[in-house]
Amino acid sequence: MATCRDIVTRACRKIGVAAQDEPLTADMASATLSSLNDMLWAWKLASVDIGMTADLALDDPFPMAPEYREGAVYSLAARIAPDNNEVAGFDADDFFRKIQAAYVVIDPVVMPDAMFRRRWTL
Repeated sequence: MATCRDIVTRACRKIGVAAQDEPLTADMASATLSSLNDMLWAWKLASVDIGMTADLALDDPFPMAPEYREGAVYSLAARIAPDNNEVAGFDADDFFRKIQAAYVVIDPVVMPDAMFRRRWTL
Protein backbone atom coordinates (compact mmCIF):
# COMPACT_ATOMS: atom_id res chain seq x y z
CA MET A 1 0.00 0.00 0.00
CA ALA A 2 1.28 3.45 -0.90
CA THR A 3 2.03 5.90 1.87
CA CYS A 4 1.68 9.66 1.83
CA ARG A 5 5.50 9.79 1.68
CA ASP A 6 5.32 7.89 -1.65
CA ILE A 7 2.83 10.39 -3.10
CA VAL A 8 4.83 13.38 -1.84
CA THR A 9 8.11 11.99 -3.20
CA ARG A 10 6.65 11.18 -6.61
CA ALA A 11 5.11 14.67 -6.88
CA CYS A 12 8.46 16.31 -6.11
CA ARG A 13 10.17 14.16 -8.70
CA LYS A 14 7.53 14.96 -11.35
CA ILE A 15 8.54 18.62 -11.30
CA GLY A 16 12.24 17.94 -10.87
CA VAL A 17 12.81 19.31 -7.37
CA ALA A 18 14.00 15.93 -6.11
CA ALA A 19 16.44 13.56 -7.77
CA GLN A 20 15.19 10.11 -8.71
CA ASP A 21 17.81 8.36 -6.60
CA GLU A 22 17.79 10.56 -3.49
CA PRO A 23 15.32 10.82 -0.62
CA LEU A 24 13.56 14.11 0.03
CA THR A 25 15.00 16.45 2.62
CA ALA A 26 12.96 16.71 5.81
CA ASP A 27 11.96 20.29 4.94
CA MET A 28 10.86 19.36 1.42
CA ALA A 29 8.89 16.35 2.66
CA SER A 30 7.19 18.41 5.38
CA ALA A 31 6.28 21.29 3.06
CA THR A 32 4.94 18.96 0.38
CA LEU A 33 2.97 16.94 2.93
CA SER A 34 1.37 20.18 4.10
CA SER A 35 0.41 20.92 0.48
CA LEU A 36 -0.99 17.39 0.11
CA ASN A 37 -3.17 17.86 3.19
CA ASP A 38 -4.33 21.28 1.98
CA MET A 39 -5.14 19.83 -1.45
CA LEU A 40 -7.13 16.91 -0.06
CA TRP A 41 -9.12 19.20 2.27
CA ALA A 42 -9.80 21.56 -0.65
CA TRP A 43 -11.05 18.67 -2.73
CA LYS A 44 -13.90 18.28 -0.25
CA LEU A 45 -15.21 21.65 -1.46
CA ALA A 46 -15.26 20.18 -4.97
CA SER A 47 -17.32 17.15 -3.82
CA VAL A 48 -14.35 14.81 -3.47
CA ASP A 49 -14.76 13.71 0.14
CA ILE A 50 -12.25 10.97 0.89
CA GLY A 51 -13.31 10.76 4.52
CA MET A 52 -10.36 12.59 6.08
CA THR A 53 -10.90 13.52 9.72
CA ALA A 54 -7.39 14.83 10.45
CA ASP A 55 -4.24 15.81 8.57
CA LEU A 56 -2.19 12.92 7.23
CA ALA A 57 1.38 12.11 8.29
CA LEU A 58 4.14 11.03 5.91
CA ASP A 59 3.99 7.39 6.94
CA ASP A 60 0.19 7.14 6.91
CA PRO A 61 -1.32 4.98 4.18
CA PHE A 62 -2.54 7.08 1.25
CA PRO A 63 -6.32 7.20 1.85
CA MET A 64 -7.48 6.68 -1.72
CA ALA A 65 -7.74 3.54 -3.83
CA PRO A 66 -4.80 2.72 -6.13
CA GLU A 67 -6.58 3.99 -9.24
CA TYR A 68 -6.44 7.54 -7.81
CA ARG A 69 -2.72 7.62 -6.93
CA GLU A 70 -1.44 8.89 -10.27
CA GLY A 71 -4.05 11.64 -10.35
CA ALA A 72 -3.15 12.70 -6.82
CA VAL A 73 0.56 12.77 -7.70
CA TYR A 74 0.03 14.94 -10.77
CA SER A 75 -2.43 17.22 -8.95
CA LEU A 76 -0.01 17.66 -6.05
CA ALA A 77 2.94 18.26 -8.41
CA ALA A 78 0.97 20.98 -10.21
CA ARG A 79 0.05 22.53 -6.86
CA ILE A 80 3.64 22.67 -5.53
CA ALA A 81 5.37 23.68 -8.78
CA PRO A 82 4.91 27.47 -8.33
CA ASP A 83 6.14 27.26 -4.71
CA ASN A 84 9.35 25.70 -6.03
CA ASN A 85 9.81 28.09 -8.97
CA GLU A 86 9.02 25.29 -11.39
CA VAL A 87 6.56 24.99 -14.22
CA ALA A 88 4.40 21.91 -14.42
CA GLY A 89 4.88 20.62 -17.95
CA PHE A 90 1.59 18.72 -17.81
CA ASP A 91 -2.11 19.35 -17.27
CA ALA A 92 -3.33 17.87 -13.98
CA ASP A 93 -6.90 19.12 -14.46
CA ASP A 94 -7.89 16.04 -16.46
CA PHE A 95 -6.80 13.80 -13.60
CA PHE A 96 -8.79 15.85 -11.11
CA ARG A 97 -11.91 15.85 -13.29
CA LYS A 98 -11.76 12.04 -13.42
CA ILE A 99 -11.33 11.80 -9.66
CA GLN A 100 -14.18 14.24 -9.15
CA ALA A 101 -16.45 12.27 -11.49
CA ALA A 102 -15.73 9.09 -9.55
CA TYR A 103 -16.80 10.75 -6.31
CA VAL A 104 -20.02 12.34 -7.56
CA VAL A 105 -22.98 11.17 -5.54
CA ILE A 106 -26.36 11.61 -7.15
CA ASP A 107 -29.23 11.33 -4.73
CA PRO A 108 -32.15 9.23 -5.94
CA VAL A 109 -35.16 11.17 -7.14
CA VAL A 110 -38.50 10.23 -5.68
CA MET A 111 -41.52 11.12 -7.75
CA PRO A 112 -44.94 11.19 -6.11
CA ASP A 113 -47.43 8.79 -7.67
CA ALA A 114 -49.75 11.70 -8.42
CA MET A 115 -47.31 12.96 -11.01
CA PHE A 116 -47.75 9.78 -13.01
CA ARG A 117 -51.54 9.69 -12.99
CA ARG A 118 -53.33 11.45 -15.75
CA ARG A 119 -56.99 11.90 -16.26
CA TRP A 120 -58.02 11.59 -19.81
CA THR A 121 -61.10 13.46 -20.81
CA LEU A 122 -62.64 13.54 -24.20
